[in-house]
Amino acid sequence: MINTAIRIILFLFVALAGPVLAHAQQNNDSTSQTAVADDRSDESWLHLETLLNTIDATRDQLTALRTQLHASEDAAERERLSIEVKQLAADMQSLQTAWEMMATGGADLHLFGVKTETAFNWRDELQSVFEPILLELKKLTERPRKIERLRSDKGYYQQRLDVAEAALASVVDYRTNAPSQLLQDSFVALEERWRKRRDNLKNRLDLINFELQEMFAPAKGPQRDPVEALQELLSGRVLNLLIAAVVMGFVYLLLRFLSRVYNRFVMHKAQRRPTFMARLGNLLFYLFTTLLVLFSGMLVLYLLGDWLLLGIFIIVLAGAAWAIQRSLPHYLMEAKLILNLGSVREGERIIYRDLPWQVKALSFYTTLVNPRFDGGVLRVPLRDLVDYSSRQYDATEPWFPTQQGEYVLLDDGSYGQVVAQTPENVQLKVLGALKTYPTLSFLGQNPRNLSLQGFTLLLTFGLDYQHQERITTTIRETLEQELNEGLSHSDMGQYQKQLAVEFKEAAASSLDLVVIASFNGDAADKYFAIQRLLQRLTVDSCNRHGWEIPFNQITVHSA
Repeated sequence: MINTAIRIILFLFVALAGPVLAHAQQNNDSTSQTAVADDRSDESWLHLETLLNTIDATRDQLTALRTQLHASEDAAERERLSIEVKQLAADMQSLQTAWEMMATGGADLHLFGVKTETAFNWRDELQSVFEPILLELKKLTERPRKIERLRSDKGYYQQRLDVAEAALASVVDYRTNAPSQLLQDSFVALEERWRKRRDNLKNRLDLINFELQEMFAPAKGPQRDPVEALQELLSGRVLNLLIAAVVMGFVYLLLRFLSRVYNRFVMHKAQRRPTFMARLGNLLFYLFTTLLVLFSGMLVLYLLGDWLLLGIFIIVLAGAAWAIQRSLPHYLMEAKLILNLGSVREGERIIYRDLPWQVKALSFYTTLVNPRFDGGVLRVPLRDLVDYSSRQYDATEPWFPTQQGEYVLLDDGSYGQVVAQTPENVQLKVLGALKTYPTLSFLGQNPRNLSLQGFTLLLTFGLDYQHQERITTTIRETLEQELNEGLSHSDMGQYQKQLAVEFKEAAASSLDLVVIASFNGDAADKYFAIQRLLQRLTVDSCNRHGWEIPFNQITVHSA
């Protein structure tokens, strides 16, 4: 299937772009000869002729030096002449190469050297594997490297030309002002030698300047149509990369589709948690998908013959494999989690970022659920759960102290109804306005849920010490009876669960009683109203029976 898709894509590309490229190639071939002929300016002919004359002069000088070398019998003289012959022979070869490169339009003559066979060397063989990649990279960087080399050679020969010019001027000056004919004749030979050296350097410098001008000159020949240029670009490496990406994406989507079909029609119908073998199969399927996607991309680049992209692809894979090898223990922990053998297991309770969650489904992106939150579903990368632990839980355990619509009382004195609660924030309706707490800060306020199981109010008040004889008997019983009757005749009576009055303590200036009143959760929105009602009923009862409520006072006793 993969080969068929690749062939179809290649066939469509050839059918669409082939005629255009062929037509462009024919036009280029038909105009290449005319363009070359037109480009041969008088300056180019002059450079070629000057360089050829320099080669001939150098050849004659080399022949003369060789004759002197064979005729000389002095060892020191022969050594000096031998060095000059080698240097002049190298210059001769360099000039010949430069002339041939100029005549052939800058062709790289090193490509036509003799290829020698070498003994087997595994290092050399390993390097030969990456040779196509290096050749492609060399082609891509050939122009800037050549420009940099020419600039370096230009500075090299320019420095020596300046020295030669100065030396020649000095020799000419000495020859002109020589006091005798003998000195003049000796300076003539030296002048000729330095003049040839200067001309040689100047010719080399002219050749380098000519090559630099050619490198920076605008493209010659007829301008190509932008559409043809775009088609030529797309027909090369960009198209190869696009085809490889399309095939890899197609293989990935196909395998993901098959995985979803299996999970929907096989695993979901089973109505049970996946077994160990099912999890192992799922993990192996992910590995197989990754390997097949990578292999399909490499196969496309191999069939297209794009060695540069294939080599870069292999290098990237090698780097990724090295990184995975160094992180292998971490990946093994993740594999154990996926197989439900690690410290976090599916269906258990986990405290993630200081909040409780249920591990709904373990996968590369694990699903965590908290039913008490609005939007209480998190998709967490598996790598983030490696250092966590989960546990089994009881069905009666709460997932959060409150839920939407309930009334709470916080340590900071805030009282209100929970309007919304998410994993990030909890909003309370306090005195008609919304008050927002970060979820963890809300938990730090130790919220009292008044709606869940009801609440109990404690009301303390004191009577004067003149009621000391009846405070624990008739007064307590009468107050308890009248408070129960008062609540039963009010709107709060329907919420009452229990009410009792008990003696609390003998304080410094009063005898204190405490009213203990319990109400169910439906009265949570009337929390402060019930407090006010109990205060009013207590004061009414004291007024009715003449019980005196003392106030703080200071009594001074004198001896």
